Amino acid sequence: MANHITILVSCLIFTFTNITLIFAQWSECNNGIFSKDAVWCFAINGNNTYTGISSGPLGISGSLFMTTNNGDSWTLKNKGLSKKRESAILSLAINGNNIFAGSIRLGVYLSTDEGENWVQKSNGLPYYANGDTSYIPDIFSLKFVGNNIFAGTNIGVYLSTDNGDNWIPRNNGLFQIDSFNSVYSITNIGHNIFAGARYGVYMTSDNGENWLVKNNGLGNIEVLSLEVNENIIYAGTYFGLFQSTDNGDNWKNIGFEDYNISTIIIRGNNIILCSYGGGVYLSTDNGVSWTPKNSGLPSLEVDLLIINGDYIFAGVDNYGIYRAKLSDLGITDVKEQEQKNEIKIEPNPASDEFRLKFHSPIETTVQLSIFDLLGNCVLSQALQSTEGTNEKNINCEKLPQGYYYVKININEFVQTFPLVFVE
Repeated sequence: MANHITILVSCLIFTFTNITLIFAQWSECNNGIFSKDAVWCFAINGNNTYTGISSGPLGISGSLFMTTNNGDSWTLKNKGLSKKRESAILSLAINGNNIFAGSIRLGVYLSTDEGENWVQKSNGLPYYANGDTSYIPDIFSLKFVGNNIFAGTNIGVYLSTDNGDNWIPRNNGLFQIDSFNSVYSITNIGHNIFAGARYGVYMTSDNGENWLVKNNGLGNIEVLSLEVNENIIYAGTYFGLFQSTDNGDNWKNIGFEDYNISTIIIRGNNIILCSYGGGVYLSTDNGVSWTPKNSGLPSLEVDLLIINGDYIFAGVDNYGIYRAKLSDLGITDVKEQEQKNEIKIEPNPASDEFRLKFHSPIETTVQLSIFDLLGNCVLSQALQSTEGTNEKNINCEKLPQGYYYVKININEFVQTFPLVFVE
């Protein structure tokens, strides 16, 4: 009789386990990735998904992988990247055909051929002493604002206006407590740029020339991630999730006080975040309530998330990459949000004219306005657009050299970009 009971219990456990696996939301997708220690970063370029993975065999540390089939298989893309064991890829940013990778101690790399080849782009990044050795700063975050790229490092912020050829420091007001202030995340609302740092949140409205502390209600706690939903800013910290509805002037905690929030993704009314120790959570009501989405994950120690098409990818500490279908998590209205971001201005800096490239969902009139730093509108044009991709040349030869902001209104969707005019 005891044997029959044992067999029955075993069958029930086996059946339950397999049913759980069948209906799991997440599944492993590490084919081709030889190390699962830690997933440092993700980036999307069309159908390509890129990831930086921590150290693996053969002395390869800065390992970068790419998938073109939603994670069914990954290919190593390391040609030109350092193979020193201390040099992992911490951050990625993509603008057109340019893919930038930020590393530990060796600065920034650039690829213009989908990651096939990489060249170092660290001119202007300083060396700092660590004991008896000098290193280039660790690049924790990379962010394009218009065609300018900001690098958040372990010794502040650096800016490149020439596609990474040169970097200049942008740290005035950023060092409030000691000489080092690590910057983990950068985002923007129009011309206001926010940095999530070791000692809270900072904002600049002049392209990084000056930074203001924005910590009221937040305190000097480490801010790991920043994300914007229209005019609402979310900050993921070591002590939960915070929200600001007034451009960072005031913050309030909206949950997860016991977790550090390393990634926040917003799509429409959906907010997806991951926490180290709490796993993945989804809110479909702008953060009022939250539901865990962890079925199938081998651990709740989730480091980061990214969405590409119909899939969401998660980097799980010591387990590599897992993926889920957005529909299985209950996430909708993603593609429309992604499509809205296709606005580019080039060249920047510009002289006599610049080219505006944008996507319009319908045939409509697009309003372009250029403002100086005092908020005066110095140029305004109504542009006729067709459905799909549009390119317009904007003549600006009468404007004096200096810093400006370009505001684009496409069918009530508004974005603002910094622009520099030179002689």
